[in-house]
Amino acid sequence: MSDRKPSDETPSEPSGAKINPAWKRWALTAIVPVVISIVTYFTTGKVVVPDVPPIPDVPIFGQGWIRDDDAVEMVRGMLRFPDFDGTPASQAMGAEPPKEVFLWNAAKKVVGSSLPPRNQLGVGACVGFGTVNAVEHTLLAQIASWDKANGPPPTFRELSPEIVYAGSRVQIGGGRIRGDGSVGAWAARFVNEYGILARGKYGRLDISAYSESICRQLGAGGVPADLIAETKLRPVKDISQVRTTPEARKSLANGYAISVCSNVGFVNLRDSQGFCKPAGNWQHCMSIIGYRSDRPGFYIMNSWGADYFRGPLGPGDPPEGGFWADEAVVAGMLAQGDSWAFADATGFPPRPVDKLDWASWVKTPKKQGDSVIFGSR
Repeated sequence: MSDRKPSDETPSEPSGAKINPAWKRWALTAIVPVVISIVTYFTTGKVVVPDVPPIPDVPIFGQGWIRDDDAVEMVRGMLRFPDFDGTPASQAMGAEPPKEVFLWNAAKKVVGSSLPPRNQLGVGACVGFGTVNAVEHTLLAQIASWDKANGPPPTFRELSPEIVYAGSRVQIGGGRIRGDGSVGAWAARFVNEYGILARGKYGRLDISAYSESICRQLGAGGVPADLIAETKLRPVKDISQVRTTPEARKSLANGYAISVCSNVGFVNLRDSQGFCKPAGNWQHCMSIIGYRSDRPGFYIMNSWGADYFRGPLGPGDPPEGGFWADEAVVAGMLAQGDSWAFADATGFPPRPVDKLDWASWVKTPKKQGDSVIFGSR
């Protein structure tokens, strides 16, 4: 891979939130008629409605997914389960997965509420954010379904998207990207080959809260050498490519959330059922954390804060910051090839316990009428 970057890639200045160039152009063209209207009113008393151009249909926040089919194929070639359909989890599911799955229910069971939405702000670090959100929901599903015979379950702590973003770019990608952005496959490989890191203070590096400047600094230099050993204590056990919606349903039904990278954009207004229509072109990574069958679709969690999307959330009481997308739309996103399911993360156990592998906590679907933690039949 060379120096390719997404069309909306954030420049690599060390500070300041990046504003999408389309919004800058809009602001410049909008301010002139507004000023003219104000001056006209105060000088003549005449009210003139300013001729303001339409608001851009592109997001103001950072994106940052870089499509690299060669990198995807390279990662696939390294995996035990290149396709999710080949995993024991998929094969144990049978032909009919649950009718709906809401992985945020695992969060409610473990921490008492859905995970709060994140905001990557102006940094093109979406690959780190989408991957971490998927890994966190996988970890929460693992904890919620923990077999007490294995000892105390892992504890949940918020993870750092900056570390995954940095590791994907430098430790995996070799630092070949100028500016912001990364490849979804690189982030998936990083959490599998290296691992994850909780928010906190590590020596002089403070990642207890999100910082754009620190995110860019780490994105340029990678995960600091003194944190590599710490990160490797908590690897994600396996990753697998998800390319179809049937695979996605089986993955989610087993408690494995998905990072989804594509160039499909969406309007920011949900309809009465919580769905957003596709619109525009985003080079973006998000996460899929649920699905439904009444109107076939998937719940996609974004990383632009709680308020970017407006309107009803739809059934299941999903978290703010996301939206439902129709199944046909998600099928097109997955078909672009850079979407990944994450197996059990090692987590943060209070003391050493037997680690779970990809298949150890996958159970045969329950009989009709039995309760299901993450879904319903």
